[in-house]
Amino acid sequence: MSISPVLLIEQVRSAAPFLFGGPEPEGPALRYLRVLRAYDGRRLNPLEYYELCLCAHWATAGSFVPTDVDNGIRWKHWQEIQPGLAEEQAALVLEAGTWDYAPVTARRLGTGAERVSTHEGTWFSVAVGAYAAVRGFNRPLADRVLAAMTKEAAREDRAFARTAGIERLKAAALVAHNFGDLDRVADQWELKPGDSLHDALYDAAKPGSPLYGGRLGAAGVLHQKHMGADNHRHYPLRAARGLRKSADLLLPVGPFFDDWGRRVGKHPALTPEEVAEVVRCLLDGWTRMHEPPGYARALAGILEVFPGGRKALIRLLPSKDGRMLEAGNLKAAMDVPQARFEAQWANKAK
Repeated sequence: MSISPVLLIEQVRSAAPFLFGGPEPEGPALRYLRVLRAYDGRRLNPLEYYELCLCAHWATAGSFVPTDVDNGIRWKHWQEIQPGLAEEQAALVLEAGTWDYAPVTARRLGTGAERVSTHEGTWFSVAVGAYAAVRGFNRPLADRVLAAMTKEAAREDRAFARTAGIERLKAAALVAHNFGDLDRVADQWELKPGDSLHDALYDAAKPGSPLYGGRLGAAGVLHQKHMGADNHRHYPLRAARGLRKSADLLLPVGPFFDDWGRRVGKHPALTPEEVAEVVRCLLDGWTRMHEPPGYARALAGILEVFPGGRKALIRLLPSKDGRMLEAGNLKAAMDVPQARFEAQWANKAK
């Protein structure tokens, strides 16, 4: 075991403590949350351990601090295992494709059949592992996994095709992320041309890809040109531990962070000092990541609603951070009205 189950649950509690309070999650689509809540410290067999890792990563992949088990569930835990265990793990992966991620991520768009989120990329990555691990001894099961993947890819293609304006940009970022996850794990498993999964799905969202009529390739173009700077792991925000208190504070698709900033600026779970800590992290990210526009929009949202206004917030900051809010490129970016900013970005999707 790469990490003990007890420590893994502690990591989930640290990343998303809100998952362990409130009513018991009901229904098969939220079983992954019940698995995490029910773990009592007992010794797990290999299948139970794989399930716990899968549930833990699913629950935290949209958080600021995802659990570090992703390589295990898509690669390490498939190595040198007996066919029976591999088949049982593959069945868990197929089930995970039906889990409801709404409580654990804000990086999503749409609802129902038109939903898209980075969690589909999380699922693609483990599905590649399941397919590659069982294809040599249980081809029908491998084909079932591949069929589920191609069905999901077609659904995302349809969802992307229906979008326009800002929604198209958001969908492009999500789709490009998801197929990027798929491609990286396919490379890890050394799937080559001639393999069924490789030929059906590999590079689908790469600019110029002919798959799916080139639509997913167009998503890749939009992502490369416009969306990459604000859709990453957001390491600077990990230091702002107050952001982990509520699902309301999970970060959405960037750079459209004005509304998120407003939630942060007046959230009842955050003290003024914790909001100031978020501001310091955003300022650090603005500097270190070459002025991503989303961080300026988040700061604009916070300043708009913070009790006492800009002056009250600046009093809680180091002097150099206060000066950053008052001048230069950052202030110019924050001062653009949200409607104008979003109209400018909608034009990029045309």
